[in-house]
Amino acid sequence: MMDHHLPHHISFTFAGGGAVLLDLERDRYLMLRGAEAAAMRALGSARAGTEDEEAIGRLVARQLIGQGPGPLVEPIAAPVPAVSALELAGPSERASAIEIGRYRLEASLGLRLAGLGQTIARWRNLLAASQVSAVDPDHRYAAAVARGYASARVHLPWRRLCVPDSLALARFLWRRGIPGELYFGVRLDPFAAHAWVQLGDMILSDNVNVVADYTPVFRL
Repeated sequence: MMDHHLPHHISFTFAGGGAVLLDLERDRYLMLRGAEAAAMRALGSARAGTEDEEAIGRLVARQLIGQGPGPLVEPIAAPVPAVSALELAGPSERASAIEIGRYRLEASLGLRLAGLGQTIARWRNLLAASQVSAVDPDHRYAAAVARGYASARVHLPWRRLCVPDSLALARFLWRRGIPGELYFGVRLDPFAAHAWVQLGDMILSDNVNVVADYTPVFRL
């Protein structure tokens, strides 16, 4: 059987007895059940080669998986949140509302004019160009920067929206060498989606109880 891979615009997780996918290019979530969910699981496991060829064909036709070598068909994994920088006592780093406002505006305009896929691609390039710490990041400093960001964010006129605000915070952190990770997650029954920023098991954008109900489906 031909090798298969996960296209750059697709990420997924297993939840609710099926596979939940995020299609960045089409800015939509999908739920796969039955044979198609089983095929996704088999493709990313030691059972590769046992998957349902008809189900694989349907996934390929829908551009949810690709043919040939490439990124592994693996679900998103993330540390379980244990603490929130916003709930911890400690100092705050001074933050500029002007800088935060610029990042927030660029994120909002990018989402509106270019769409989610292209905006994520731009942010991926920003991350690649940033001098983020790859080893043993100082969580105390990251927490102080996150608290400073939150204090300055309240002075901006825009209402909080999790995707552009998380994009802005991630960029703010990267500029300071902090490898904060941007997550999109889903909650089922009823369906809801949320975005947040996390470093290891520490949430940098929300309280722990806000994020705890969501299963990560995308990570940047």
